[in-house]
Amino acid sequence: MDIEAARWIYTAIAAPLLGAIGGWLRGFLIDRRTAKRRKKAILLKLSGLPPEAKAELIEFHQHGTQTRRADPGKPAIRLLAHEGILSVGPGGGTYDAIDRYLTIRPDVWELMRDWIVSDAIAISAVMDEFFEPVEHVDSK
Repeated sequence: MDIEAARWIYTAIAAPLLGAIGGWLRGFLIDRRTAKRRKKAILLKLSGLPPEAKAELIEFHQHGTQTRRADPGKPAIRLLAHEGILSVGPGGGTYDAIDRYLTIRPDVWELMRDWIVSDAIAISAVMDEFFEPVEHVDSK
């Protein structure tokens, strides 16, 4: 194989192929870095919430559902809606109904378990303050 054929193969096949692979790899790494930043920002936002708002989020997690009915006028719910963590949906009756659907944003819902693990000490304090202890009954 002579030098002219090698130059032609590199110019026509290898260079564009290597360029495309490099572009795809760069895009993949940028997307991955952006996703990590977004996840970290959401976890920091959740960790910085007041205990009352954390208690509302924990209640969602305890029920194992992304949507539940509650009062959208509660201060903690209003804060979560203002921060964009919850969306307030329709309720029964009038627009300002006390019992309305509240839904956690899907990207926040995906990170609930990670947030609970990363903010375990604060979550423990919230559980002690806002939830009644569960007594276990021994069955013999």
